[in-house]
Amino acid sequence: MIKKLQQIAFVRKQAMCRDRWFILLILIFLAHLGCESIKGSGIKELEGQTVFNRVSFRAHGANTIKSANPFSGGVFIPPGTECSIKAISTKEIKFIATEVEYILTGWRMGYGGVNTRVSFYKFFSQDKEAVGLDRVNSDFRESVLAGIAEVGMTKGEVLLSLGYPAYLGKKNSTTDDSRAAILANDHWYYLRDKRKKVLLQFKGGVITEILEQ
Repeated sequence: MIKKLQQIAFVRKQAMCRDRWFILLILIFLAHLGCESIKGSGIKELEGQTVFNRVSFRAHGANTIKSANPFSGGVFIPPGTECSIKAISTKEIKFIATEVEYILTGWRMGYGGVNTRVSFYKFFSQDKEAVGLDRVNSDFRESVLAGIAEVGMTKGEVLLSLGYPAYLGKKNSTTDDSRAAILANDHWYYLRDKRKKVLLQFKGGVITEILEQ
């Protein structure tokens, strides 16, 4: 009986070792794939170059910017600001704007060169005109540049003023959503703080209601 239990324990130990090695190999593979996707996307060439943020940013803490902006607060960086790219990695993009260094985290939507490239251009543009500031309704221009949302704004104007929402609907995080997927949804939730949200409801492509949740 004791010998049988020892054999079972030995088999289990071997299985655990195999599992650990398998997990380690997967992690190494993913890390390698991430590095390759950065190189293969072509965006590494933008290090040292100047681009423009397609949406507003709000920095918190150690000048950290998340993929989804809170509804308000933090250091506001208006859309179309010159951003000098310092370094691009799988986890973050370091850049300088108005002589201050910032870090954009959680910016990638998946693996592979194509996803990496699409992820970068979700936040930045090499062409300032492509940001779309000249297409903002003159009635909302000041609000857009101040990071304020108003009923009647288009989705594009909201992205310029508030950046990307945290959720589409109450539970669908936008971290892995493309810009197109976000624009296709009519219920955008921004975080007011850890407990409170603000819902922007759209109809016909414009805000109809701004609701505190």
